[in-house]
Amino acid sequence: MVEEEFLELFIDETRDYVSKLNELLVKVSKGDKEAIKEAFRLMHSIKGNAAMVGLTKISELAHKAEDVLAMVRDSKLSIDDKLMKELFNALDAISSALDSLEKSSKLSDDVETKLEEVASKLEGIKHKEEVDKLKSKADEALNFLRNFANKLDELRDVKEALTEISSSLGSVTEAMSKELTSEGTEGTKGEAKVSNQLTTSVSKETKVGPDYSKIYKLNDTELERAATAIKKGLQLYLVKLVFKDSSPMVVLRYFTALSKLGELGEIIKTVPSGNEISEVRAREVLVLMAIRKLSELDEKIKEIPDLESYDVSKVKPEDVGINEEVLNALSPTSEVDRLAALEDLLKKVEEGIEESKPVSEERGEGTSHKMEKVRVSVKSLDKLFNLVGELVLIKSRLTDIATKYDVPGLREALATFSRLVSELQDEVMRMRLVPLQYLYRTIPRLVTEFSSKYGKDVDVYLEGEDISLDRKVLEELANPLYTLIEVLIRDDIEKPEERAKKGKPNVATLQVRASREGNHVVITVESDGRGIDVEEVKRRAVELGLVPSSAIEKMSDDEALMLVTMPGFSLKNGAYSGLDAVKRSIESLGGSLEIYTTLDSETKFVIKIPVSMATLRALLIRLGNEVFAVPVSTVVTTIKVNSEDFVGSLKVIKYQDSV
Repeated sequence: MVEEEFLELFIDETRDYVSKLNELLVKVSKGDKEAIKEAFRLMHSIKGNAAMVGLTKISELAHKAEDVLAMVRDSKLSIDDKLMKELFNALDAISSALDSLEKSSKLSDDVETKLEEVASKLEGIKHKEEVDKLKSKADEALNFLRNFANKLDELRDVKEALTEISSSLGSVTEAMSKELTSEGTEGTKGEAKVSNQLTTSVSKETKVGPDYSKIYKLNDTELERAATAIKKGLQLYLVKLVFKDSSPMVVLRYFTALSKLGELGEIIKTVPSGNEISEVRAREVLVLMAIRKLSELDEKIKEIPDLESYDVSKVKPEDVGINEEVLNALSPTSEVDRLAALEDLLKKVEEGIEESKPVSEERGEGTSHKMEKVRVSVKSLDKLFNLVGELVLIKSRLTDIATKYDVPGLREALATFSRLVSELQDEVMRMRLVPLQYLYRTIPRLVTEFSSKYGKDVDVYLEGEDISLDRKVLEELANPLYTLIEVLIRDDIEKPEERAKKGKPNVATLQVRASREGNHVVITVESDGRGIDVEEVKRRAVELGLVPSSAIEKMSDDEALMLVTMPGFSLKNGAYSGLDAVKRSIESLGGSLEIYTTLDSETKFVIKIPVSMATLRALLIRLGNEVFAVPVSTVVTTIKVNSEDFVGSLKVIKYQDSV
């Protein structure tokens, strides 16, 4: 059982990582290399943190996603919609897991199942290109048999064998592809099955052994690769693989073996090479590779199918021409050196090596580390806020007592107390504020998904991410804001071909801007789409029976536009539905929604919302024996009314030239 404090810390940190990853993956989909590296780093952190607190399912999923990102980073896997969809699904699954942990401190069965399903799909994607390569090499071997069938007279019934192999080839590779996609982890079994079913006996082939002299002669590229591996702390080893026979499927076996070994380390050189293997068709293959742990190599080699025997020997750097001069020739500011330095630092941390001075040594001023920030749970913050609220009430009672009883010194002490309580209240309020950045991180992903869903091309621009709102307000604002974004992409922005006919850029623009106005934050969501036809809105409102035609005639265009927020309203094509729920949500937060539009130019939603709902300044009104509090934010003005201001016998007054 994970201790509660560690679990809370894990949930908080992982939510932050997931929020950042949602933003980064949008950039990853566009091929941003720095975003790929940062996404890999954050997914690695989630994997490690989850493993540390014993959340194996989350750790395994993060590990699969990390592997996929590593392959993308190393250009071993191409970016496509399916890959990005599964990476986003992984983030959604992790978010669901965090919700489950917050609710019951454990993962529900449904959440665990979802984590496993997404992990399996990522594993299938990871092996997709490997499957494609295997299929390609299998086809190559089959073509080899076809081309040389007439020359293999010593083999009996070769044409019948060809037909049988051709039939099994299609079914096996298809089954293997499905198996990898659905089961993920069954990749190695699939490879073994292909190798075993496609191997044929060619006993009279000439046995060709590897050339040991060639394996130690490295060209410039191979030398640099080996030196880089050594500088990263890896060790060179020579692996000799001896297969059971020299069948025509040697190409398939060769690449299967390299694929397996490549999972463990870096392949420096092979003899024969990939280009030579189909011609030489050797039983024995030499592989020069760099790995970190020799203990893992035996297990990985045993996964290679049709292997008769193998031998592993350590290779000294000087044996392949690597000396200090070669190592020093690598750029000292290269990514390799930075990675090596980081790995070295991590190794020292893991081993508990501390490079700072011992505690027993004399400490100079400023040598101790000062913690600039600490994590505070939301529950503790809410409790502190409630206590401050109690202090405010006590302050009001003391003010009444000081007014009623003239106690010497009480007024002065109360003035100081009031000032301190007000400062404390303001500080707690600031602690509750959260920047809009936490909402903004999800917006690029949403725009990408909505654009794909509705067949639109949209660029999004965000402004004002440093503007802060109360945590509760920010949480409640997310759904209405995201709905407005979907409405604009779905109903306002045209498809590329329609925009081209209008002379607009094919790629539409959606802007989300935030600014501060006093105690309110104004958020504008705007797109350069087709706009809203006000006359069509009026006609539709009458058709739906939402407003009588007599009332429509008296409405201004601005008032008519707000009809789209009435319950049950939508245009004939279903456009602009669901805005009533958005308006209700915003008004429940003490805010307001306004709509502006220009035909064939833009549509703009403007949300005005208070910074905080925790405390509200109110205007107190006494009516008879009752006292009412009216939020100051809703008060336009106040005027003093005398009895002579009444018009006639009616209790009405003149105000701004109207009654």
